[in-house]
Amino acid sequence: MSQTEDRRNEPRRARDEAARSRKAEQLDAEIVYLKVNQAEQSPTDQSEAASSADDKAEKYDAQTAVLPVETFDYVLPQESYKKHRSHRHSSQHTGRTKTASKEELEAADEGYVFPTSEKHGRRHRHRHRRHWFKHQPRWKKVLIVVASIILALVIAIGGTFLILREIGRRSMHNYDDFAVTTPSADESGNEIVKVDNSGRVITYNGVSYQLNEDLINIVFIGVDEGSDENADLKMADAIYTMAFDTKTGSVKVLSISRDTMADVDLYSEQGKFIDTERMQLAFSHAYRGENVTGGKNTTTSISRLFYGLPLENYFAINMDALITLNDTIGGVTLTSSMTFTSPVDGRTINEGETVTLHGKEADYYVRTRDISKLDSNNARMTRQQEYIRAFMSAVVPAVKKDPSVVTKLYGEITSNSETSLDLAKITYIASAAASKLRSASDIEYVSLKGEITKGKYAEMNVTNEEALKTMLGVFYKPLAKVPGGIKE
Repeated sequence: MSQTEDRRNEPRRARDEAARSRKAEQLDAEIVYLKVNQAEQSPTDQSEAASSADDKAEKYDAQTAVLPVETFDYVLPQESYKKHRSHRHSSQHTGRTKTASKEELEAADEGYVFPTSEKHGRRHRHRHRRHWFKHQPRWKKVLIVVASIILALVIAIGGTFLILREIGRRSMHNYDDFAVTTPSADESGNEIVKVDNSGRVITYNGVSYQLNEDLINIVFIGVDEGSDENADLKMADAIYTMAFDTKTGSVKVLSISRDTMADVDLYSEQGKFIDTERMQLAFSHAYRGENVTGGKNTTTSISRLFYGLPLENYFAINMDALITLNDTIGGVTLTSSMTFTSPVDGRTINEGETVTLHGKEADYYVRTRDISKLDSNNARMTRQQEYIRAFMSAVVPAVKKDPSVVTKLYGEITSNSETSLDLAKITYIASAAASKLRSASDIEYVSLKGEITKGKYAEMNVTNEEALKTMLGVFYKPLAKVPGGIKE
């Protein structure tokens, strides 16, 4: 091994002491050389030589402080110390380094020193941490890196979830432009309603009701093809409005007949607005404008039924997807409320019989009606409610048995639906449902009632008072407890 390599392996303190000794010996040799030559020079030359030697000695003393080893760890040339004190360099330290005191300078010949106890700064400790990681086994390094990446992803995903949930919450509970205008009297002219604060508080029959701003309101629409001359139209065949209270966890589902007469916006085939006409609510989904979907047009008509109550969110799904959804969870078991012949195997299913519906049986059960009867849609809505309860009760066991059911349901629904719900809203709804939603058996079903008459088709006309009572019962909460519900 060479002499240079030996010196590199020596402790730093020994190297520093050896360097100082060599430099001191070199200076002493120069001084001796000058004194030898001084004797041979003239007095003037001797004076100049002595002055030169003294200057060199003073310069070395000014640059270097030679201190006892037991007192200080190492000394630092003055120029290096000044560089060390520069802003960029000193900012990397903890502030523990300090200038030598006057007594320390006098104890040393002159110079700038670092006491042993003050030597190590922040940068030095950080270097040790890097060394620690460097000397870890490869498997441990990989484990640390992977764990760090996973932690970063968890933090990122968690932050994104919280942001989306908050955006969804604000969007779903935005009542800044809320305004409801109800008639002050019933059809007979009797004064029954008083409205305050743009409809946020409504007094009906002496009882005050306040808008429930904790609700998530979503209009669900089952889309089906019409019949006869309307065969090419995509009609709103099943209409349900869900009101989910995010504070209490209660859920109310309002069923609205497709035959309900409402004000519907009409659009041309080019999407241009034509006019607003009174017709069956089912037709609202068939008309759509340039920036108005069928689902949006349906929610607008429903909002008008309830005096401008804001209903912005909808989810419309093609009824043809029902067969696949039904069979994905292994069928739906319920007690039949009608007698019918199975379109699958031709057997008779009697009223009151418990049966598991498969394929076209489920489709037949929720979509068939006797058009010769004016109120046939009401009987069909009753069966639809029965099916919805049974379906929701069957989903959880099916998912526990086969987790892939979730992705299958999601794929079928998304490919056969249109909705106003974006990712932020869905995130908020899912979060609220997971923390507050109770069992499917606790869902309360409410129907909008009206008188059914025969026009070109069956027509259900809802009175102002009936619409008001339904709106207060679903979307408002009484400021005082009302025995037996809303007063007649």
